[in-house]
Amino acid sequence: MILLINPKTSKPTEFQSEYFREPNLGILYLAAQLDKYDIFVDILDLEQYFQLPEFDLKRVIENKITDYNIIGITSLTNNFKFVLDIAKTIKNYDPKKMVILGGPHVSFLFNEILINEESIDFICIFESEESFLQLSQLLLMLYQTNKKLDDVEHKLNQIKGIAYKNSMDALIFTGYPEVINIESLPLPARYKLSQENYYYKVANIIVNRGCPNQCSFCSRQRMFKNIRIRSIKSILSEIRDIISLQTYNYINFYDNINIDRKFFKEFCKIFIEHHIKIPWGCELRIDTLSREDAFLMKQAGCNLVATGIESASIQVLKKNFKYQNPEYVRRGVKNLKHVGIPIQAYFVLGLPGETEHTFQETVNFIKALPLDKDDEINFFAATPYPGSRLWDQQKHFGIKIIEKDFSKYDCQHVIFETKNLSLTKLEKFYKIAKEIEDFFKEN
Repeated sequence: MILLINPKTSKPTEFQSEYFREPNLGILYLAAQLDKYDIFVDILDLEQYFQLPEFDLKRVIENKITDYNIIGITSLTNNFKFVLDIAKTIKNYDPKKMVILGGPHVSFLFNEILINEESIDFICIFESEESFLQLSQLLLMLYQTNKKLDDVEHKLNQIKGIAYKNSMDALIFTGYPEVINIESLPLPARYKLSQENYYYKVANIIVNRGCPNQCSFCSRQRMFKNIRIRSIKSILSEIRDIISLQTYNYINFYDNINIDRKFFKEFCKIFIEHHIKIPWGCELRIDTLSREDAFLMKQAGCNLVATGIESASIQVLKKNFKYQNPEYVRRGVKNLKHVGIPIQAYFVLGLPGETEHTFQETVNFIKALPLDKDDEINFFAATPYPGSRLWDQQKHFGIKIIEKDFSKYDCQHVIFETKNLSLTKLEKFYKIAKEIEDFFKEN
């Protein structure tokens, strides 16, 4: 009996039930993989209990974990403290239960986490569909035979992609996992999601893993070693699976659906040729988007494009390995607006190289874009997530991390100072940036 827990990840401003999104897709893939091998698995989505105070939430967890011997929890950086609280609740309830963590944050910091936290038994590193399956099978065998971990340590060490402390208190890392063949994975197990408190209405579909870009603020390149794009057949199957559940009314597609032009065109044709009418949105690179591309997306029923513009300063973009020409971005925005597709434009404030001048350059750039009331601007504070270049190469980028509380690593707090901008200046600019956001929402 295995339980997978999705901690609360939404920000308070996102708690509008009609927009609730599914739990982390990693959990849904893990659940599908276990189910494929006839391993009983359930999902506890703590987003469903966001209104409960901490005491009642703890009681929900204690009631749910009763029948499960193995509990997996996914962790982002900003919810890591909450993840540890869940792990401690589990161990206080029953120390014999096995707690396994996964996700980007723990993948990059597994050494210090295992050294400092007694409530964690294992950490699965990076892509975990294979390692978590093999680890679960081995641990279930232990429960059935009453053996101890010491008895199977040699087998544990044959599972690539896990880290743990053995009985001698030595930290064991079995090596990085093999790259997953994403075509071999079953579709995410949405049928495992409880509809106890509400129906999920917005589905997320991952169309690729890996990224050709090298942005300083992103850890995705290290999380996924190779770029793999799913087949059109696989994506079409997932779309049909979502529609068949009859609770969803929107699909988001991630990430950068136009990193391969041939795939992009075939992807859009899915909706046209198969007469799929469910509204959808996506993330993509807007600087490469032609008028023809925009028209094809409109034909396919695209309702929204989210895109990372980050900055209008070529110097800031280059310093942070975001090779994107702002003029090409402007052209891509015009192409989308020409066919009437709304845009959600993301900007990052305070990246290395940012100055008062470059910030004003970005503000002026935004004001000159052909955006209207249907569009949205989002400013995010530059955040050095573990695994990103900003985290790994702080000296190279000339940043000084001043915020150690991981719960504030949510792109809504200023985390570091740069050579050019102090904390006071950055917080002043961030306030201005949020006023620009509000202006677009109100007009």
